[in-house]
Amino acid sequence: MKNIIQAELKKIFFLRFSRVYLLLTIGISLLAGFIFSITTNVTQGRAITDLSVMEIVSANMLGIDLASILLITFTALSISREFTAETIYTSLAAVPDRKKFFIGKYVTFFLLSIAVSILIVALIYLSSQIILMMNNMAAASLADADIRQFVLGVVLMPVFYCLLTVAATIFFKNSGGGIAFSIIVMVMPALINMFSDTVQKVLLPVMPQSAIHSLSGSAAEGSFEALGTFTSIGLLLLWLVVTSIISTLTFQKRDF
Repeated sequence: MKNIIQAELKKIFFLRFSRVYLLLTIGISLLAGFIFSITTNVTQGRAITDLSVMEIVSANMLGIDLASILLITFTALSISREFTAETIYTSLAAVPDRKKFFIGKYVTFFLLSIAVSILIVALIYLSSQIILMMNNMAAASLADADIRQFVLGVVLMPVFYCLLTVAATIFFKNSGGGIAFSIIVMVMPALINMFSDTVQKVLLPVMPQSAIHSLSGSAAEGSFEALGTFTSIGLLLLWLVVTSIISTLTFQKRDF
């Protein structure tokens, strides 16, 4: 398995496109978060000095939403390249066990996504500190339980959607299917919120976004999104396990 993961990482970083794309993902996400947090007078109708420390950090962390979308696209393009270029035959000749092949990709993108996510969140957090300092406001301290929970919870978002994209792309065998599936899952709560409370009560608690918001502490108390810690973790794992099993079974039976 170690050799498979090393080979997968080499496939990713061998290409200049991949290295440039990941650097741009980090830079664009950081810039987007910074812009969101310094334009609150336009987006929220409130001066930045009227916001709490938590609100400024939260606004800045919106950059992680963009990072998730960019990482979804990168993951789908990286995996689908083997299908479109038909190098999948060579890869499967080297690793005939398709389950092991799938797990190798899954672990590789887990490691990549968690590294990218932690780096982006850390940079955005530091960016928030600079913004607070520029406005003579108190620093955001990780000693504050709410801020610490929020920062740790936000890290999960790119990782979850990246892994979801791995399973979806292998299932559909193309980047379009992988990207569409993950984006639809990501934006579905916004559509559900347009329906009645009865529909929201049934659907929102089973959406990944509700679990992520609950773990980060951003789900409003008493809302349909509010879930317990263990329920939230279990829900995210259930989504990943079910999609992975379906993708693996289809991948094992499919003739290319």
